[in-house]
Amino acid sequence: MKKVLILAAITVMAGVLFASCGSSKNAAPLSVTDKAIQKQAGIPVEVEVTFPCEGLDSNEEFLRVNGNGTSKDRTMAKDRAYQSALANLSSKLAGVASMENQRVGVSTNADGEEFHDKMIAVSKVIAQANVSGYRTACEKYTVKPDASYTCYVTIEFGNQKVVKQLYEKLNNDKLLKADYDFDKYSKQFNEDLKEYEQKNK
Repeated sequence: MKKVLILAAITVMAGVLFASCGSSKNAAPLSVTDKAIQKQAGIPVEVEVTFPCEGLDSNEEFLRVNGNGTSKDRTMAKDRAYQSALANLSSKLAGVASMENQRVGVSTNADGEEFHDKMIAVSKVIAQANVSGYRTACEKYTVKPDASYTCYVTIEFGNQKVVKQLYEKLNNDKLLKADYDFDKYSKQFNEDLKEYEQKNK
């Protein structure tokens, strides 16, 4: 009798194991991208980060640039943020102006490297000329557990003023001279500015 009971128990257990194995084959695989599962498994979860003062793009009225700076001194963090933004203005002008002039035609026999260096030099001059001519569109702070501050800023410049300065500077330079009028230049500049910002977000 005991042998019969043991045999029956073994048969039942084998059936349960077989059924559970069969059901596991039909179960949908768990997605490793599911954030809850990743968290339970101890896998680092990728999260979207939103920075303060983002989302203010340039338009035909204003040329906008972002900057940020970190320091345990709040004033120093602010100064670094504005210095960063002004440096970004120079980079943005160089990038946009290079796209603009290479596309519509420049009277130059210079190689690409010389052209690029010249554009950066011109852009730095224009950026420097506008150092005091900006206004603040956004200024926000965050603070870390170590008591260090990060300042985020967006500063804006009168678009037409900057474009006019850039146009005049290019026309006075034999290497970079643009052979078209200001209205066409301004229109093309704004189109390229939008494209540049989309590519560099």
